[in-house]
Amino acid sequence: MSPPFHFLQRAFMPLLHRMGANVDLQLNRFGFYPAGGGEISATIKAGGALTPMHLTDRGNLIKAYAESYFAGLPSEIAERELAVVKQKLAWTDEQLLLRSIPKEQGPGNALLLTLQHEHVTEVFTGFGEKGVSAETVAKKTCAEASKYLASAAVVDTYLADQLLLPMALAGGGSFTTTEWSQHAATNAEVIEMFLPVVIRAEDSGDGVVKVSITNSCNG
Repeated sequence: MSPPFHFLQRAFMPLLHRMGANVDLQLNRFGFYPAGGGEISATIKAGGALTPMHLTDRGNLIKAYAESYFAGLPSEIAERELAVVKQKLAWTDEQLLLRSIPKEQGPGNALLLTLQHEHVTEVFTGFGEKGVSAETVAKKTCAEASKYLASAAVVDTYLADQLLLPMALAGGGSFTTTEWSQHAATNAEVIEMFLPVVIRAEDSGDGVVKVSITNSCNG
């Protein structure tokens, strides 16, 4: 149930690059639970230290699109998911993309909603499950994307979790998020045990959580 490769590539990697990391990811093969078999190659080059990053505004929405990936399953499943996206988010046919994968990489299905803003990109994912209708998968994914779009937060809860460690290694950073999950809270506590940083999460009361990472050695 973790965010897939496309989340790492589109949402996480661009922010790492802005902090100074020289990292490239390549998807070699899809893999779906329970069979697995997915393969990703990562190329990481040495460079300078990471620099702190402060995300204050996600900017205007530049591009939004939905992709339904399917392997070893009828295309009707993907078509039904995209039909729900069209209805719930009022997107055009040009924003709805069918992605057929070789059947030997399945069976499996995933719905991805990509929201590209000026300063940050978010990817929301729904995974097809046995016994769960395509409509249910799509409605849940649309609800997550809609919650994010309706908020003033810069990043969603999953990207917030991913940003904690690189910002801590950089010695500082800040952002706003839609939710401070228990997973993020635990992540923050573990990071503080190993690095000289203080991680604070403050609920502003309007559906936005302000997160800051500061060097505990300063002052």
